[in-house]
Amino acid sequence: MQKPLFKVLSVLVLFVFMVSLTGCGQMINAIEHSDMQVKLKMSDTIFLDPVVKAKNRTVYVAVNNTSDMQEVDTGMLQNLIASRLTAKGYQVVSDPSQAGYIIQANVLYMDYYRETGTREGAVEGALVGAGSGALIGQSRDTSIALGLIGGLVGGVGGALLGKALKVETYAGVVDVQIQEKTDKPVVGQIVTNAQQGSSTTIQTKQEISSNYQIYRTKIACTAQQTNIDKNEAARAILERIANQIGGMF
Repeated sequence: MQKPLFKVLSVLVLFVFMVSLTGCGQMINAIEHSDMQVKLKMSDTIFLDPVVKAKNRTVYVAVNNTSDMQEVDTGMLQNLIASRLTAKGYQVVSDPSQAGYIIQANVLYMDYYRETGTREGAVEGALVGAGSGALIGQSRDTSIALGLIGGLVGGVGGALLGKALKVETYAGVVDVQIQEKTDKPVVGQIVTNAQQGSSTTIQTKQEISSNYQIYRTKIACTAQQTNIDKNEAARAILERIANQIGGMF
């Protein structure tokens, strides 16, 4: 076998091997995420007073969405929270002044992420192309041409694989505030820090007296799956958030 031909075959074997590794890695990752994985994490634990909770059996629920993803169904989340509490014996009311508990939730952030083999395929294709030019050791024009072809083929192969098998994730943060009605007034202070310029801060304070004890927390959530269905992901996240809030009662 002629030496140049042997080098060409060596490059082709190297190329096939590296593309196969990319495909196998992406395939394994896709299989591992074939079932939807929903994860939640609460920033702070809320402990409601069990004595007060035994007396306060009415609840008001309100959900807002200030995130960029306005497709999130706040009405669905509100209904899911209400149904969880109804199942525990609470009465959902439409007038917050008549409620023993006021639950407010706000979808602060929600976005979509996609993990594909596109970038990895392009990088490895470029490496194969560069290696082919060095191995063959022919003219400068031949080396450049083989390098470009290797980069293009690797990039296209990775891109096609990434489009076919993409591990997608919906991730978001929900602010939760719970107000618990008390028999005695709760005395507190509101402190506001207003920044003026780069070195001046004005602090204002206001004494308050309320019949509600306030608790706040954040819930971070993710839903991840290969070729995820957007509607299924949204419902899965909202159901888990509703379960998390309902579990506080």
